[in-house]
Amino acid sequence: MAGPRDYQVEGVVIRLADVGERDRIVTLFTRDEGKLAFVARGARRPGSTLGPCVQMLSRGRYQCVRRRALHLITQASAVDSYAKLRAELWSTSCCLYLAELIDAATVEGSPDRMLYDLIVELLDRVNQKGANDVLLRYFELRLLQHTGFCPSLRRCVACGAELRPVENAFSAVLGGVLCPDCVSTAPDASPLSVDALKVLRFWLANPLDISCRTKLDEDLATEIEEHLRRILESVVQRDLRSRAWLVRLRRERLLTGNGEAPTIAQHVDSER
Repeated sequence: MAGPRDYQVEGVVIRLADVGERDRIVTLFTRDEGKLAFVARGARRPGSTLGPCVQMLSRGRYQCVRRRALHLITQASAVDSYAKLRAELWSTSCCLYLAELIDAATVEGSPDRMLYDLIVELLDRVNQKGANDVLLRYFELRLLQHTGFCPSLRRCVACGAELRPVENAFSAVLGGVLCPDCVSTAPDASPLSVDALKVLRFWLANPLDISCRTKLDEDLATEIEEHLRRILESVVQRDLRSRAWLVRLRRERLLTGNGEAPTIAQHVDSER
């Protein structure tokens, strides 16, 4: 990323790491430059003007200075803190999971304006209406598309034949759907129902606001989640701690919580 010494970016905070007693390394997914990491000096100091703008999931505009090492954030102004989102445990946890997924699946300095716009649209929607499993699965699929790992859903990934409306199979290793004749070519192949294939195709063909209206029964939702989980694991090749937290929340049925929901900072600290 070459250019003037002083420059400005707009972005969403997707990762934080504390440095020393006062500083933070802040990873942003930016509108024009993709994922970038910066140092925010004094961001943890009480009364810091940077502090509120470098919280997880905050969206802001950041004045930066180029250096040989990590670039430096010198000033920041908030665009949206997503306050409603932060007040609800399930929504907060869903977005922390998606932030970790974005960080794991993208590389630094690779611009993707459409992905940035999707991230902002997602945060806006969760802030207004809350999160749900359909929204998570939709974003997982779209992230695979943006990062070049979108599963093949129209033709058999092994033989190239057009897929018919019958039970096919899904292979994370091969990166897509197998026709019945090619199931044996992938040791990780697992059944893919007609309805699951229809939903995945529908999500790729439609924007977030339309796709989020999709109604899934429990079995279909579980099937789609499992297929996407397997292919995401093959792409990022690491465990996502925030996903385990989501599974725990769902298991304990703490979708809204009783009493005050933990803050983002408390959740991040608990997962370290």
